[in-house]
Amino acid sequence: MTAPTTAAMHAALASMVHLPACREWPAEFDAVMADPVRMRLVRLQATFLTRVAAEKAAARSPPKTSDLNKRPPCFDHKRAAAGDRDD
Repeated sequence: MTAPTTAAMHAALASMVHLPACREWPAEFDAVMADPVRMRLVRLQATFLTRVAAEKAAARSPPKTSDLNKRPPCFDHKRAAAGDRDD
């Protein structure tokens, strides 16, 4: 697991300030990072937000196609249903 960036930590702190349990936290980023418990909570929130963003980006990207999907089919089901046979 990689450590979240400073920008992600600032964004996580900004999103946590509005929570009822975090309203009495100091307004300065450095003061929050000085407390080990609060620092860990901010790091967890930053990691969560980074993962959510990555999962949303992966969900928006088109599915990967393999080389097997690009080949023409070996058996034509429509021709077989019509009674056409290759001899």
